[in-house]
This record gives sequence, structure tokens and C-alpha cells, in this order.
Amino acid sequence: MASLPLFFVLFVALIACGESRAPHQAHDTAPQPAAAPAELNAAASEGETVFNAHCAQCHGPEATGTNLGPTLIDRIYHPGHHGDAAFHLAVLRGVRQHHWQFGNMLPVPGVSETQVNQIICYVRHLQLTAGIFTPTEYQPTC
Repeated sequence: MASLPLFFVLFVALIACGESRAPHQAHDTAPQPAAAPAELNAAASEGETVFNAHCAQCHGPEATGTNLGPTLIDRIYHPGHHGDAAFHLAVLRGVRQHHWQFGNMLPVPGVSETQVNQIICYVRHLQLTAGIFTPTEYQPTC
């Protein structure tokens, strides 16, 4: 009987994250909105360099995904669903598989907090350019 409340909490958490529905595999293969790329500011440009060194192997050039990791240019990674703190935690601790079929993401050693902020700036720039969110929904901190 004591496990019932825990089961209920887990069930509610899964519903809130959308896990009670079919897997989010369609997100990983859905065509992305076409948009003219905007100029990168200095922080986003530095983020692109760090992203290419530490993230692009799995998340692809311009975060478009590969057979090793999902695209980050998708509504599922909207700042309202996966906030900036989620990126920090992913780099620091890794992430269990939940929105993709690629397996767990391992922590990324050797990436500083400043570098993660630069990566976030770059990814949010790409998402904004792709129409994942509008400037009125979210203001990047860079």
C-alpha cells in the first residue's frame, strides 16, 4: 500500500512529461521549419565553436541530429519544456533516454559552466531562427 502514492507520483510525472503517449520519435524525424539564418552574436558564435567540439558528433551540425543523438531544433526542446537548466544538467549529469530512441546521454566532461551557457545561446539562436519559439515567448540570456 505504501508504494501506491509513489506509483501515483510517477504516473503523474510521466503524464506531465508526455510519456504516457506514444514515444516522441516523430519529433526526431519531423522536417524543421525553413528560416533564413540570422547573424550569430559573439556569445552564440563562441557557443557554435564549443557545440561543434563537444556536441555535434551526436547532435549533428547546427543541432540537426544524427543517428547517435536527436535534433535540438524541435518543439520538444522549447525553452518552456526544456529550460536552460536542463542543458546544464545534461552536460553535468547526463540524461536518461526519454524523448528519443538513441539511448542515454552520458555526461560531457571538460565543458565549463561558461561554455554550457555559450552552447545554450547557440542552440536557442538556432531554435529562434527555426521558429521553435518567438522572442516574446523567451528571451535568450546572451
